[in-house]
Amino acid sequence: MASNSRKTWISILIAAVIIVGVLAVSVVGGTMYFIYRHVNAELTSERSADAEFVGARARFAGQPPLIEIRNDDEPVIHRDLIAAAPRSDRKLDTLRVLAYDERAGKLVRVSIPFWLLRMLPSRNLSFLNDQGIDVDIDSERVRLTIDDLERRGPGLLLDQKDRRGSHVLVWTE
Repeated sequence: MASNSRKTWISILIAAVIIVGVLAVSVVGGTMYFIYRHVNAELTSERSADAEFVGARARFAGQPPLIEIRNDDEPVIHRDLIAAAPRSDRKLDTLRVLAYDERAGKLVRVSIPFWLLRMLPSRNLSFLNDQGIDVDIDSERVRLTIDDLERRGPGLLLDQKDRRGSHVLVWTE
């Protein structure tokens, strides 16, 4: 009887290890697929990157960005754009980032679904610092939240070109 009990426990342990292994592979595979679908990086010329920026910026003609980075790298939030805008009925679907590093000749496109942003424990925009985007947004000083973006609705968040040749365009749709 003890032999049968031991065989049962060994079978349960092997099944548990297999289940944990399958779950781990699923999580890693799902993460890789998510990144593959939402982050695109390519080497390109400055002319091609500029054309991409012009096309993306055309949707926001005459609209000032919500975040302005001054020459001293001091971020300024135009809260009047949030307060003046009537509460948008349109739900935001995606936060898009278009970034170009002139020195490396690398153009990066990132699209972050808003359902994912809504699930984050912190509704502050500190995630921009962690995505390899060369924008220094001090989330403690700026205090721009996902709720602020949803109140404003779709629009231009940031359009910046720095002295090192990096160009970043961030918008919501």
